[in-house]
Amino acid sequence: MYDYLIMDYISKMNVEDILNYAKKKNIPLSENDAIILHSYAKKYYKIFLYQDPTNILKEIKDKINPLTYKELYKLYIEYKIKYLNKK
Repeated sequence: MYDYLIMDYISKMNVEDILNYAKKKNIPLSENDAIILHSYAKKYYKIFLYQDPTNILKEIKDKINPLTYKELYKLYIEYKIKYLNKK
């Protein structure tokens, strides 16, 4: 069930949603970084959910602000743990 909800949310998500979420979490995020994250989320969300996203995370790390990456990586780990515990 969570898989369907995540898929539905990702399909409707836009760059503004990412910017708003980062602002809510006090994460510095430029519009360019948000565009990059949006692109990766849309294209690779299944890998983030079901597989090892190490290579994708390395690509993202090289493309966005290091401080932003650090904060978002912490959030990714937090939410991945929550997701796995609900399955």
